[in-house]
Amino acid sequence: MAKKQDKKIMIVGTDDRAYQFGFLSMLKLKLAEVFFFQQNDLKEEFIHDLQYATAFFSSGSFTIGHEKDFQTTDIMVITANEKKLEEETDENHLRRNIRLIRKIIKQAMANGFNGIVLIATEPTDIFTYLIWKFSGLPKEKIFGLGTYIDSVLFQQLLSQKLGISPRDINAFIIGGSSKEHKIAAWSRSNVGGNSILSLTIDSDSGIDQEDMFEIEQKILEKNLFSDTFTSPFTTATALIKLVQFMLTNEEAIVPLVHLANIEKMTDIPLALPVLLGEEGIRKTTGLNFSDLEKQELLEAAKNIRANLDWIEKG
Repeated sequence: MAKKQDKKIMIVGTDDRAYQFGFLSMLKLKLAEVFFFQQNDLKEEFIHDLQYATAFFSSGSFTIGHEKDFQTTDIMVITANEKKLEEETDENHLRRNIRLIRKIIKQAMANGFNGIVLIATEPTDIFTYLIWKFSGLPKEKIFGLGTYIDSVLFQQLLSQKLGISPRDINAFIIGGSSKEHKIAAWSRSNVGGNSILSLTIDSDSGIDQEDMFEIEQKILEKNLFSDTFTSPFTTATALIKLVQFMLTNEEAIVPLVHLANIEKMTDIPLALPVLLGEEGIRKTTGLNFSDLEKQELLEAAKNIRANLDWIEKG
């Protein structure tokens, strides 16, 4: 593998998240060069502004990339999406985004791309599966943002409730990208090695089952990916953190959408904890959840599979 500074990142997107990711990459990633893939609505004045901004830090540079640059790209970060038209149905909006992503992946593969794909285009579970289908790349090289942001929020809410640093809390939201498919994995949640569930039966712990319900509701009500607000700062920061994990080969355990098998269902895009390293997903951590969580996860998988069947039938 190339050294960290020699890694080539290609940002594919023209929304606020893409430009925020670019700005943060200058501050955090310390790369020699970051590429923005040339698209019709790419704001070149933003790229020029980023280029000038690098002078203040004597850091790397920003370049507008073209199809031929995919051949040497190590990580492709996709935020690309079509804006929803007035009175457009969700189904038609999704179809237009599928056509957009298919075109991008076709261009990348035709030019020898063989890197990692990190997906922020929503719904990330659907696009993780479709990009795998479109590209033919190994599964471990394709994954979506999924419930990573939700899981960080989960840890923050538990931190506030218990008065303990988030660094000492291990908790995940699993399932799918949509609100109805997100599941709080309480059976895998712990603080300082103590199960959160065990703390709920201790009257002095500061958390009970009513608190658990309230925390779940707050996570579900905080829609970070609504049609009207795409949380550009939060999303860009989360993407930067994941890229850092890969560049430093930190092998962090994070909940990302990837193709998983559950019972007799194969290659279902689900957000589950994985070990993330410089080559992508090193391994999954298994389905070690409670019976109820497993059942909820299976129902989410069935619904996602039904959506994929509808898409694949055209």
